[in-house]
Amino acid sequence: MGIPKLDEALKGGLEKGEITLIYGGPGSGKTALTLQIALQACLQSLNALCVYTDGLFPYPRLQIITRKMSLNESSIPLQVIHVNYFEDLKNIVRQIELGNFKDYHLIAFDTLTGPYRSIPIERRQEVIAHNKMLNQLMAILKNYAQLFSAYLVLTSRLKSPSISGESTIDEPIASNVLTYWSDNIISLSKLDLPYRRKITILKSHGVEVNVEIKAHIVDGMLEEVN
Repeated sequence: MGIPKLDEALKGGLEKGEITLIYGGPGSGKTALTLQIALQACLQSLNALCVYTDGLFPYPRLQIITRKMSLNESSIPLQVIHVNYFEDLKNIVRQIELGNFKDYHLIAFDTLTGPYRSIPIERRQEVIAHNKMLNQLMAILKNYAQLFSAYLVLTSRLKSPSISGESTIDEPIASNVLTYWSDNIISLSKLDLPYRRKITILKSHGVEVNVEIKAHIVDGMLEEVN
């Protein structure tokens, strides 16, 4: 990933057949880290696909990171697909299940839970039904990762504050589902200083850990702070 302590906590980095979950609040660096991972794959001549659900893909940021990593913008093996609705997300995952994206060595969903905004959730039964569907999608993605020896990277927002008035909930949306299927779990959060971030590794290759790394955002990339 290009962040030494993060690579060390992950025992050298990500492994094929695994799902990596990255979660945090708005502006915490989820997209930055996801792009770094995808472009690191491109550096190794691996094909990468980014399924983007948060509006317009940040192409200017991609260009900055690409130049910083000395990659040729016109030839990087990275494709972007925009998704706005949950039904579209389900369709992409079904195509993955059918092997229509088997030529991609790394697939990233940024964010996997973004299309949840398009779902009208008014009753507890609806929440349960949508989480059940998400569980099925995660099972498909896990099977794909193992079957095709691919890397899967997912990002998620944080849960919304409860009615009781809590200001922050440091858990991803659909936490139980996402954390169950994820082999690696990385939490990102803002610190008091501008552009400073805390990276917390909570699971590494299926083993629960707790490693904290201080980082800052430079030219759209997360870099470790000594």
